[in-house]
Amino acid sequence: MIEFENKIINADCMDILKQLPDKSVDLVLTDPPYILDMRGGKSKKDFGNRKLIKDKHIEFIANDFDSESVFLELLRVSKKVNLIIFCSNAQISRTMSFFEERDYKVKLLIWDKPNPIPLCNNKLINNLEYIVWVKEDGSFFNNNLKTKDKLMSFKYPAPQERIHPTEKPVELFSHLLNLFSQENDLVLDCFSGSGTTAVACHNLKRRFICIEKDKDYYEASVKRLEDAQKQLTLF
Repeated sequence: MIEFENKIINADCMDILKQLPDKSVDLVLTDPPYILDMRGGKSKKDFGNRKLIKDKHIEFIANDFDSESVFLELLRVSKKVNLIIFCSNAQISRTMSFFEERDYKVKLLIWDKPNPIPLCNNKLINNLEYIVWVKEDGSFFNNNLKTKDKLMSFKYPAPQERIHPTEKPVELFSHLLNLFSQENDLVLDCFSGSGTTAVACHNLKRRFICIEKDKDYYEASVKRLEDAQKQLTLF
């Protein structure tokens, strides 16, 4: 497994997950493709033509994923189940039910964006995103961290700063890493996207395995990680 550590890998996540040993990962922090709910607004095609979205990949983002196969692998590779899974509103019930039916403790966390994209399309502004936290007894939780609210507020990266349309802020992922992991823990992100998990892990001295299927995002995220590594060596 050492060949995968502290790298972003360009592959289908299932191909890599199947190669990881049982009970080898301390924390899963991942942001899978969403189901985008377009009811009451414009069509997916119209949404994809917006300047704030990379229309080349909007279908990929909105096409969901084989959640059961991925979730089963995440359970298998976890030392003690400790999963942080971002999801759309349309995926909350499915995600929580999968793990609840297997007797894991499941909680819903919320990321509040003070600066959401102002694309209402006859709907409420989407200033909230949802995070499913799945755990079992004995998994790490940082009781010494002062802020442990289920509602977390971090600014959304500005459009011109993003390399991925659903890129999450490093500050948010850093907070989650501090809350659910320790230094030198191995963190897995099987839908790495812009590489935010890799950058946050590097900054906080966590080991990581990140997997991204899309070649464009993979290449951009590798450069982003390399830039972060160079920046850190200057101080």
